[in-house]
Amino acid sequence: MKAIKRSAVLLVAIAMVLLAACGGNGGGGSKEPNGNGNGNGTAQPEASNAKPVELVFAMQANANEIPGWTAMIDAANKKLKSEGKNITIKIEKINTANWPEYYQKVNAQIAGGRSPDLGRIAESFMPQIIKKDQALDITDMVDSLDKSQYFEASFQNSGYQDGKYYGLPSGIFYMLMYYNKDMFDAKGIAHPSKDWNQASSFAEIREMAKQFTAGEGASKTFGLSAGPFLSYAGGMFSLSNGGKNVFNDDLTPAITEPETKEVYQWFDDMLRIDHSLPRPTDTKIMGGFDMFKAGRIGMAIDGTWYVGSVKNDIKNFKVGIAAIPSGKGKAYSSQFIDNFLIWKGTKHPEEAKEALKAIYSKEAWDALAKLGVGGLPIHRGTFDEIKGNLFGDAIDADDLAAFTQALDHTVSVPYNAFYEEADQKINAQLDGWLLGKFTVDEFLDKAAQILLETKEKTGS
Repeated sequence: MKAIKRSAVLLVAIAMVLLAACGGNGGGGSKEPNGNGNGNGTAQPEASNAKPVELVFAMQANANEIPGWTAMIDAANKKLKSEGKNITIKIEKINTANWPEYYQKVNAQIAGGRSPDLGRIAESFMPQIIKKDQALDITDMVDSLDKSQYFEASFQNSGYQDGKYYGLPSGIFYMLMYYNKDMFDAKGIAHPSKDWNQASSFAEIREMAKQFTAGEGASKTFGLSAGPFLSYAGGMFSLSNGGKNVFNDDLTPAITEPETKEVYQWFDDMLRIDHSLPRPTDTKIMGGFDMFKAGRIGMAIDGTWYVGSVKNDIKNFKVGIAAIPSGKGKAYSSQFIDNFLIWKGTKHPEEAKEALKAIYSKEAWDALAKLGVGGLPIHRGTFDEIKGNLFGDAIDADDLAAFTQALDHTVSVPYNAFYEEADQKINAQLDGWLLGKFTVDEFLDKAAQILLETKEKTGS
């Protein structure tokens, strides 16, 4: 019996020594000089002692996009786990088909004290979200990113206000100039510039467009398809001509200033004098890009949402990609994005920032890009890995380079509290000018008045 007692005492003593050895470094295991605790020279993430935190990511339940965003969040969760973070992101599907309904439902949750932690919403909503103090300031988190890994021009959108970040782009669409190489080569015309720092001028594009304009009726060919919408003519084109992006600093309209009026006059000359630009009556049955696909338009200024069409639908001619025309050399491309954000009602702001950083990791961008959801990735590494497959063999290497260079020349649509309402009213007046019911100067005066009246109505 005494021998048994001595053995028991000895076992207890050994156990106490072992426990002391394990506990001497705070419970993380003994660490080698390289900082890991597994003794095999391979670094492992440190286990977090923090209580588990589950964050809600409120996602619009758009059926064809759910797999992509789910894959991205799954990858972000794996990233958090690999870093030893005791944080999990859970998707909450908001059953709605559009952004206004999504925002309305999230607003109801916020009002009821059930705010989601993270979300994604159209850029156009960011000004009112920021004005209502519903988005968390994430400037410190953004500053911690290695911005060289991203197409940083896309960060300067309406989620960036007064030097602070409240949102980050979740993907991007942007504008390009597609052109029919066969039409250019058949006429022996030099191709438009692919250099976004020295783009073809308005005058050069006008002369090119004249040479492709011929015929009548349903068989007529045009030189250029381009929409003189506010964010284009008053935005990216105006900036390239030394003008403003629609507004002055005080949000009064800048579209009647000389630099911007020159852009609208360029459109007017192609419509009225050269007849090289299709009018609304010409595109009533077949849209501008469909006419381009049919070989009836030499150049088409349109968005990256047609990348798949270039790859899969155009088989009868070779497509080129050039920089958007410019007034003074450097070209700009209007960008269209949605924003990730952290809702101000989150009870876990620091954990939400960690989660958003994981969503912004290359692993998460890779997962999203594989499913082709949400536009093009703004992570440079992910973009470089997928860009070769976007067009297949439909375009040449120099065209792909022009397609890529555009991402360093994007400019945001200048959304504010009244922009969208004013833009819709201006679009309602657009056909009147394009069909010759009033002059370009009269149209610009009407548009400027709409901007001023809508600004005053909203108290902006």
